Amino acid sequence: MSNRGEQSLLKQSTILMFAVAIAGIVTGVISGAQSILFDGFFSLIATAIKVLMLITAKLIAKKSNERFQFGYWHLEPMVLLIEGSFLLLIAIYAFLNGVFGIINGGREIELGLVIVYAAVFTVVEFAYFFYVRYRNRRLKSSLIQFDNISWLVDAMLSVGLLISFLAALLLKSQGYGEWAVYVDPLILILLALSMLAPAFKILRPALREVLGIAPDHLDDKVREVMDAAQARHGFDDYVSYVQKHGRARFIEIHVVLPANYPLDNVATLDGLREEISTGLGTPDAARWLTISFTGDRKWIA
Repeated sequence: MSNRGEQSLLKQSTILMFAVAIAGIVTGVISGAQSILFDGFFSLIATAIKVLMLITAKLIAKKSNERFQFGYWHLEPMVLLIEGSFLLLIAIYAFLNGVFGIINGGREIELGLVIVYAAVFTVVEFAYFFYVRYRNRRLKSSLIQFDNISWLVDAMLSVGLLISFLAALLLKSQGYGEWAVYVDPLILILLALSMLAPAFKILRPALREVLGIAPDHLDDKVREVMDAAQARHGFDDYVSYVQKHGRARFIEIHVVLPANYPLDNVATLDGLREEISTGLGTPDAARWLTISFTGDRKWIA
């Protein structure tokens, strides 16, 4: 994966999202539409998160140092956890705002302006979402993948706004203007509910990584490879530990060799390491693999 390409795409995404945020806030203030204003503030928060992601991408590209000897991989799930938490909080705020809007008798808004806004940004945001997804097929960046969720959410918000405001315009044209005032707060409630799934989609894996929960798929893969190696070479026993931080995978394996294991030189152990490493897949800069051998079971207890 090209970290330079990742950073370039994150910069582009940040600038465009900031432009969307300003447009939403200005349009929301002029039209009086709280749902548009909410969309603008969501985009502003998304911009701040993108800045954090960009900083994280730059740090990950750096080599480890004396203070961070395993690099900066651990920052990736932390940033995603912040993003997911902000999405959840803003969804709760929008839901409550919509409920109180309905209780207070709805809101009168300038439909012409907000319909144009929603139509334009529906096209722009969906187009950019698919563009980024296409670019990330080559980059294979988890930061880009989760960052792009904000574009999908924003595009969904714009679609919801467009459909709802067109419905409000139809109500007004048919002489049901007293019902049209409830469209804006009702949109807020629906948008808030629609944001819950993307928020949890980001929060769940990020929280697992921050808490240090072993990823099941990686743990199963290591055990599968080691069970086969144990049967093939007659190891007495082994223990394995796995951890994942963003795209970084940390794998630690300790093998107990039998007392009569044919060991001529260190090259024999290196050959076993190479075999196990190959079984686990192609090595890359994000994989930290440690394999040790011992004849005393106390060292794996």
